Amino acid sequence: MTELQPLAAALAAHVLTEATSVLYTQQGDQIYVFRTSHFSLYNVMQGVIDGQPWMATFCAVCNAGMSFSPVVNGQTLEFYGVGYYDAMTLLADRQTGSYWDHLTGECLYGQYVGTTLPQLTTMTHSTAGQVIKQTPDAQFVVTALTPDKVQFEAFAEALRVAPEPQWFPQIMSTLDAEDKRLPRFEMGLGVWAPGAARFYPFTTLHANDNIVFDEFAGQRLLVYVDPETTNPLALFTDATSGVWRHDVLVLNNGQTLHNGVLQQRGDLIPISRPLQLFQRWYSFAITFPDCEVYPTYLRAKSG
Repeated sequence: MTELQPLAAALAAHVLTEATSVLYTQQGDQIYVFRTSHFSLYNVMQGVIDGQPWMATFCAVCNAGMSFSPVVNGQTLEFYGVGYYDAMTLLADRQTGSYWDHLTGECLYGQYVGTTLPQLTTMTHSTAGQVIKQTPDAQFVVTALTPDKVQFEAFAEALRVAPEPQWFPQIMSTLDAEDKRLPRFEMGLGVWAPGAARFYPFTTLHANDNIVFDEFAGQRLLVYVDPETTNPLALFTDATSGVWRHDVLVLNNGQTLHNGVLQQRGDLIPISRPLQLFQRWYSFAITFPDCEVYPTYLRAKSG
């Protein structure tokens, strides 16, 4: 990580626009924002915040990323993207050359095989404009592309968002067995908790007016597509139905959701969310091989 700048200042200086795609993560009480197109090329960023080392990953191929503590046995490891495994970014550390899964944090090969990095949080897709509305004091992680990477920025972003990306043979050759219940490149929201994992396909959300109510991990879950960012998100709620009024989601418990902010009669309501990632189906199914798919798991239970 090079330097931090208040996101508000970065927007005012036109370093990025409100429409710029970003990823954000939370460390303690602070939100840190990354430019998605840069992260797509670097795959790994890490640094120290308030004396605590952190490491974040992102894979443009599967569209998912996580944040971990890079400290193993008291040593802070330095990570980088070394290639692909199961058609996802594969990490390595410079100290031991061990290979690590970028979503689970598990060491797959090398000195630390079997060790799992402590998970800090997930990386959430958004736009700079929505983040600043939600968290005015968010910090922007200032990054710059090296000359050899500038020419690939547009390509990496196109690979990330393409409905049917054309993979290089080097990526395709690393993909072994895959789950055929959905198309490989299907985008959707994957949520998980201890002993449970479920995937909500983007196409299913669209077919349900971008709102789905479900039960997950013993709680009622609302899965929706944010109208500003067009990204799917999930939160726990006691509401049982909702309706869109322009870009405001009005819930039947008296609450409204707008620009990622939950309110009731003008008061801000804290949001509780499950662990979640907006990613392609193949990567979620590989990471959680026993996962359920909405809504087919409901039909299987009723049958």
